[in-house]
Amino acid sequence: MTLDACMRYAVEHSPAVRRQDYANRNYRQDYIASVAALVPSVNGAVSASTSFGRSVDPETNTYTDVSNFDNSYSASGQMPLFAGLTGINTVRAAKVMRLQGVEELQLARDEVALRTMEAYFDVVYYTGSVRLAREQLETSAAELAKSRKLLELGLKSAADVAEVESQCASDDYLVTQQENNLALAEIALSEAMNYPADRPLVIDTDIAVGTPAGTVPFDDVLAYALDNHPKALAAGYDVRHSRLQFSVAKGNLYPSISVGGGYSTNFFMNLDDRTQYAAFPAQFRDNRGYYFSAQLSIPIFGGLSRRTSLNRARNNWRIAELRRVETLRALQSEIAQAYQQMLGYGKEFVQASKKSDAAQLAYDAVAGKYERGMVSALDLQTAADKLLQARSERLRARLQYIVRVRLVEYYNGEPLIR
Repeated sequence: MTLDACMRYAVEHSPAVRRQDYANRNYRQDYIASVAALVPSVNGAVSASTSFGRSVDPETNTYTDVSNFDNSYSASGQMPLFAGLTGINTVRAAKVMRLQGVEELQLARDEVALRTMEAYFDVVYYTGSVRLAREQLETSAAELAKSRKLLELGLKSAADVAEVESQCASDDYLVTQQENNLALAEIALSEAMNYPADRPLVIDTDIAVGTPAGTVPFDDVLAYALDNHPKALAAGYDVRHSRLQFSVAKGNLYPSISVGGGYSTNFFMNLDDRTQYAAFPAQFRDNRGYYFSAQLSIPIFGGLSRRTSLNRARNNWRIAELRRVETLRALQSEIAQAYQQMLGYGKEFVQASKKSDAAQLAYDAVAGKYERGMVSALDLQTAADKLLQARSERLRARLQYIVRVRLVEYYNGEPLIR
């Protein structure tokens, strides 16, 4: 799997992304509920009852000793006209929350992708380290074989051969160590991707990188990220949501006006003498009743609940503003570090490449002198260690440069998954 394939798999199977997706669905339901609260509410009711023995006659309002059947129907509705704009502000707050949820979902995806990218490059690094360690072991084994032949010819001492054997054993230990690090890195990558443990994970470790070139100016990257990064947008929406919640709490201090109306009718029948009262259609028509109402509710005192809610909403608004400032400052620091690291690792990659080439030439020269008996085995071991260190530094700088380039491009608007 390539880097993009690993990140895409991780995002698609991430529990954190799924949780945020369900949270966004709840935000949508909150928005629907807030809009529905602005429309009139309508209720209907149907009831039926029977009575046996002593009961009240609904027409004469006198007690009787007969069996009766009573059936009633009603419908009512109510509509708020004014409530301190709490309904409208609640709708606006729910809408802003949906927008914030979109950015939080994108941020969750990006965080999963970034963790996967870091774990992926750890695997690539240790894969390269294993390859370098094995090459070093092969070289040491070849030098050991040559030293033993030179010992048989009397051109090398037993001490020199022992030095080469020690170097070969050290290189063998390094291979084992790097293989263990690679296995741990693969486990960490599988965990970051939420990849099944019983399935083998094979990744593409061949990642190309060119010579570091000019990049987008830092000020342009910073300006774009502060205006468009999901962290910045989510923090801005959080401030807007808190401000609207404050407006809702403030609106609860104002009087509210609502109007309503209703309709009702009923049917009554004597079960002992069904001809005593009019038929169902006539009673349904004649027993109709209507009402209309208007209500003005003025909050006077409610245990200071409205006042304390207003103060809490104001404090939450201020907290959201401070949280946004903190988020933007942290984001600015992240971008500055990533940009500087990109420039630094780019220079390190160029210098490490030159150092690796020079170390290779130096090792070849020392190896030739060692075969001619001009240097000791210790000199050969020192040259081999320097070569391995130079190649490892080049590998590390190369991969770190690739990571920082993609990170800066991400801050500048490029998608992480391509």
